[in-house]
Formats: sequence, C-alpha cells, structure tokens
Amino acid sequence: MTPVSRSGPVVKNQSRVLYSSAAGTDAIAFSNTVNTSVVSPVLSVFKTASAISVSLGDTLVYKISVRNNGNVAGEATLIDPLPQGVSFIANSVLRDGVPLPGVTPSSGIPLGPIAPGTQVNISFQVIVVSLPASLELQNQATARYAFVTPEGREVQGEVSSNVSKVSLAAYLLSSFLSANTNTTFVGDVITYTLQLRNEGARTLSGLLARIPLPEGAAFIPGSVIVGNMYVPGDDPAIGIPLGALVPGASLSISFRARVTLAPPSPVLGTKAVTSYGEGDEKYATTSNLAEINVVSPGFTIRLRTDLTKAVPGDNLRYEFNVINDGNLAVDAILIDAIPSGTLFVWDSITVNGVPRKGIRPGDGIPLGTIRAGERVIVRFLVSIPAFTDIRTLPAISNQGSIQYTFLLPDGRNVRQSESSNLVMTQLFSPVITVEIANDPPIVETGGIVGFRITVHNSGNTPAEVSVIRIIPPATILDPDLVYVSTLGSHGVPYSGAVQLGTLAPGESATISYYVKVNVDYLGHIITGYCNALYTFALDTRKYSGEARSNSYQIQIEEFSE
Repeated sequence: MTPVSRSGPVVKNQSRVLYSSAAGTDAIAFSNTVNTSVVSPVLSVFKTASAISVSLGDTLVYKISVRNNGNVAGEATLIDPLPQGVSFIANSVLRDGVPLPGVTPSSGIPLGPIAPGTQVNISFQVIVVSLPASLELQNQATARYAFVTPEGREVQGEVSSNVSKVSLAAYLLSSFLSANTNTTFVGDVITYTLQLRNEGARTLSGLLARIPLPEGAAFIPGSVIVGNMYVPGDDPAIGIPLGALVPGASLSISFRARVTLAPPSPVLGTKAVTSYGEGDEKYATTSNLAEINVVSPGFTIRLRTDLTKAVPGDNLRYEFNVINDGNLAVDAILIDAIPSGTLFVWDSITVNGVPRKGIRPGDGIPLGTIRAGERVIVRFLVSIPAFTDIRTLPAISNQGSIQYTFLLPDGRNVRQSESSNLVMTQLFSPVITVEIANDPPIVETGGIVGFRITVHNSGNTPAEVSVIRIIPPATILDPDLVYVSTLGSHGVPYSGAVQLGTLAPGESATISYYVKVNVDYLGHIITGYCNALYTFALDTRKYSGEARSNSYQIQIEEFSE
C-alpha cells in the first residue's frame, strides 16, 4: 500500500462501454463515478544502535521509533528477535521513557494505539555475551498492527524496520587486577594478581603486561609467577612477557610488593596495561583500578628529662609524650629499660597524672587503647647512686619504645613498634682523693713528726676544698710550720680546717706541717686519718661532699737514757 494523505484519500472508479451502431459508428458510453475512501494506518519503523562496534561484555542500547503516517489509529506491537551473541537486560524496555517491567523484545513490546501523525519511541539494552562467527550483530524489528474499517472489518498488517548492523572486535582481552587484601599498612606485603582471558575469536600474540606500582609500594624482586611458574627475572613495572593466548584461554600473573611508606592519599591504586598484536595491528587493554586502603596507626613518641646535667645522687625525671597521629585506634604498651647506672624510684610512674603502682618501666607500662589523635603522658623517676664514678660513667642515656597492636578490617592483627628520641644526661662532679703520709714512722715521746697531705681533683668540675682533722691525737701542731702549696706560704692559720681554695679538674694541692708528740703520752701507737670537705655548684644547684684519706700510724718508742 502506498502512503496516502490523512486529509481523506479517495479511490475513484468509472466504467466505460465501447460499442458500434448499425450505421457502423463506434462509440463509448461511460458509467457513473464511484468514490471509495481509503482508510488505513501507515507505519514506518526505524532502528538504531548506540555503537557501530562493540566488544565482548559491552552493553548496547537499541532505539526503535514507530510512526503512523496514515489517517487512522492502529493498535501495534513491536517484535524484535535479538541476534546471536547478545542477551537482553531484564526490565530495560522503555516506551517513551516509561519502563515496561517484564516485557521482552522477542515476545513483543505493546505500543498501544498509535494515532495518525504520532510516534512511539522504544529503547532497551542488551549485553554482548559471545562472538558469532560473522563478528557482526544483525537484526531487524517488525511492527505488527491492526485496525477496524468503517464497515467493521478488522485488518492486520506488519512493517519491518531497517537492518541494524553492529560489528564485533575480533581481538578481545579481558583483564582484571586484584590484591589479596583491601586494607594494608606500612611494612605489609601485598600480593597482586592479574587475570587475563582471551574473549576474542583470534589468538593474541606478543602479550606484555605492565603494572606500575603506586607511590609507597616497592616491588619484591623474584616474586613474579606466570601461571604456575616462577619468573624471578621479571619486573611488572618494566613488563612481563606472556607469549600468546589462544581464544578462550586464561592466564594468571601474580607478584608481591611491600608497603614502604604511607602515600600522600590513604589509598594505593594501580592499573595493569596489557599490550598485544602482530605486525601493524597493535592493541592494549587496561584493567580495572585495584585500590587498597592504607591505615596509618603511626606514633610520635618524644622523651625528655628535667636534667641534662646532673650529679651523682640526683634524681632524673623522665617524661614520655606519646601521640597517636595515625588514623586508627591501637592498644599500646610503653617499654623503657632503666638506664644503665641508675635505679628506678619505686611507684613513681604516672600515666596522664594517674599513679601506676607496682609496675616497672622495663616490664612495660600499659597505656590501654589510644584513639587517633589522642595523647598520653608518662612520667617516672630514676636515681643516680651517690657513689657513681663519673670517670667510668660520664653520661646517662635513655631511649624508650612504644609497642602497639591494631586490628585490620580484613581480620588481621598487627603489632608494630616505634622508638623515642635518645636523651642524654651528662654527669658532673669533682672526684676528691686524699692521701696522708708521716715521717718518721717511729718517734719517742716529745719527738717531732712531719706530715704531708695530698689532695687531688680527678673529676670534671672545680670544687672549693678544705681539709680537717690534720692533727693526730696526743700531738701539738706547730702553726708556724704549716705550708699549703696552693697558697705558697708558711704559717697558714689553723682553726680546725685548712682552706685549699678552688681545685680545678686535674689539679692537686699539698699541705705540709709538723707535730710534736706529747711528752706525757703513755701509748705505743698513734693512728688517724684526715678528711677533705668540698663544695661545688652546677646550674645554680649547690652540692657538698666529703672524702676520707688513708689511715696513718705513728709508733712511739720508750725513752731510754
């Protein structure tokens, strides 16, 4: 039927009769004219696809428009048998943008009555599931319609659309990159796996997979496995040669990487690019983006002490400032071995000002759960024994560590540790030694004995020194004969102590004097010792000490005439 105008097309019909008269004349006689009105819908169907070329796994959208150019409405149904290689996506049919649930193109899409001069638009989606031998998707839709004439007759018809053609890629490689975990941390080892499959109709040759690692991850050499074979010389960033892959075949490539540092963003993301082809035909397939979240339960642990210069006998107060500057809550323990040469002051530990009795730093100080951004302050005391020899222990050093555990979303428990800075305390003190000697060792009563006292400072700090108890029992000092080397003069006044002044480190002083044994002394031996008293200052703190000399002995002989 030829399309006609909707203004009321009419088919006209008239008969004629050709006859001859008796007189031999030919003539024509015409009948009346019969007019028949033409009533019919005139449908046109046009089909398009959203792409002219697709690959396996792609989604394709078909659009079909049905227009009525006739002069009467027609009840129409659109039937579209899908080509081999595609699968209809359920509930994707739209009629003029309105969903038609449960409707499929092959069973028929109801279009309803299409009025003259109007158009119905249909769309639906399919997915490419296989590659036919022709490597082309061809199909044609058909609109079936029906209408009733003015005389009451029901008339049916159908109109086909144009043929839609969509080409399919002969080469098709599917690529999927994954990791063995979706959450990681600094120090963790990740296993990446690349799955390749030839979904095309031809063999893929010259396969080369490149997987550049993101910032913060480092490839572990020798960890590449292709199929079930180790390939220790390959590097994913440079490229892993894979040879050929026949249609339908699959191949798995895996390797390991270590997380070396937290990336600028909390995600490690990478894609694999696999190239293939022969001659001038070169192709490349990019995988999905494999992303791994990086948790950072990092700690800042700072140690300080109240004294950077100390004297034997001082107490040192240590303070640990622990900050969880990561993004994950952790359970933590502070461990600090007591510095060599010191003694822990029992029950001196406080955590955020709360005393923690009965525990020692070296055994671990439980800090409980520390949330992200939270701070914990730990303090405790150690003492420096007064008998510490600064010549063998010139400084005290201390460094602690924090051990913490956290749970990853993938169920793994992780334990890590961080060390604090190193804190040094220098020890300062004079080291005063005193030696006393007498000559002669044997005298009679009333005899004279000479003494020599040597005082030496072998420490690292100057000190004000005086010597006491220089006069033995049962003797009398001759004050005019007292000589002090630091003063360089005889007859130094003595009123119980001899002042030596300041002895610098490494400096010595001597005291020389004589005593007379009392004539009425009845004993046989006189023994004794002397003491050096000293004072010094360190950072405005004042200290004092005392050093005892060796013992001396004077033997008394009986006087004989």
